[in-house]
Amino acid sequence: MRYRARQKASSGSYEDGQFVKTIVLSRRRPDLTRDAFRDYYETQHVPLAIRHVPFTKYVRNHLVAPSNAEFDVVSEFRLADPVAAMALAASPIGETLLEDAAKFMAEERFPAAAEESLLAGPPRIFETGRVKKYALLVNRHAYAGEADFIADARDWGRRLAADAKAKRVTIDVVRPHAGSTFPADAILWLWHNRSFDAGMLESPPNSLEVSRVLTLDAFETPRDKLNAATLAGLS
Repeated sequence: MRYRARQKASSGSYEDGQFVKTIVLSRRRPDLTRDAFRDYYETQHVPLAIRHVPFTKYVRNHLVAPSNAEFDVVSEFRLADPVAAMALAASPIGETLLEDAAKFMAEERFPAAAEESLLAGPPRIFETGRVKKYALLVNRHAYAGEADFIADARDWGRRLAADAKAKRVTIDVVRPHAGSTFPADAILWLWHNRSFDAGMLESPPNSLEVSRVLTLDAFETPRDKLNAATLAGLS
């Protein structure tokens, strides 16, 4: 049965505040369309992953636009036990997951740790179905200090929320994993049901530049399925 991308979105409660999570940007294999990539990820890889990995949150943000990005999905997840998850990566289970990923993903991926915080709107929630989101990939200018960049990005994100009338805005401050690169220093996320044009909004502060504006369809694994996987992974 193929993945039904047009489910009605709903939501449930979720803890607010700051936390550290992992973000991975991945690209489809060149012989696959985005639709085929999304279908395999959601119907084949996600069920396999949640059986073995102790996620406490797992979201796939699939790109709708632009078509020429270096990646096709922005995956975000939290883990109940990051140390155990790292051990899994070097185990036979980790090999199985990598082998399955090779069936639909290109080899190069961009992983990073991210500290998420809420800038505007209600606290983040657990969501089901397809959720419309936008992501602005933001980079710091070389002459700007890191603290000033983060403060400016947060302030601009709050102004974006007001100007765009977004339902919610969060920011991820990003740290690439050791030995890896990541195409942004921060990501501003906007929950918005209508078309969003960053070019019509206030210009960003001088300390930062926007390298990409992504239109996304987001899909989150239900919390009850994650709880079952977490218990199995930690038992």
